[in-house]
Amino acid sequence: MDLETKEYLERIWVGLATKEDLEKLRQEMKSNFRQVKEESKNQILEWKQEVKADFEQLRKGGAEETDPIRKEFRDGIQELKAETQSALGQAMQKLENLLQEIKEEREIPPADSKEGAGTDMSGLKDGIESLREGVREVTEEILFIKEKMKDGFVEVQTELGSMIRFSYADLERKFNALEARIKALEKMVFP
Repeated sequence: MDLETKEYLERIWVGLATKEDLEKLRQEMKSNFRQVKEESKNQILEWKQEVKADFEQLRKGGAEETDPIRKEFRDGIQELKAETQSALGQAMQKLENLLQEIKEEREIPPADSKEGAGTDMSGLKDGIESLREGVREVTEEILFIKEKMKDGFVEVQTELGSMIRFSYADLERKFNALEARIKALEKMVFP
């Protein structure tokens, strides 16, 4: 069937429609729109609850690793812990060695002790500087991981927000198109 014949047949049915039929159609469309709107609200609420549950599981740390971003965060934190423990262990070892050297220097006669104390102080300064460097590196890595986590959360929020906006915008557009069709039908039937 060609397009012109199809349009002609559709116009015949519209000509036979009564005002009551159009009113029933309008009521039915409004009812369907409300139903779709309610379903979409329920679906969005379910999505929100799922996202909240995921965030709670992430906070509790009891969730299985299903998301690569979570795995990367968790691996980064574990690596950071290991590096921190290592750096602190090395710093503590250096401090213990320096304290041991200071003890040994005290046992040296007073004439030589002035020279030994200067050497000890420079060693202690070196140990403190290395400890400061280790703490600075750990702090930088923690800040980097925090930024990655913040970016990941912002990305999830943005994606969820765009899904919600798209859903309502799409429904509203469809509803407006249906109302325009009804008005066009009314104009054709009731000039």
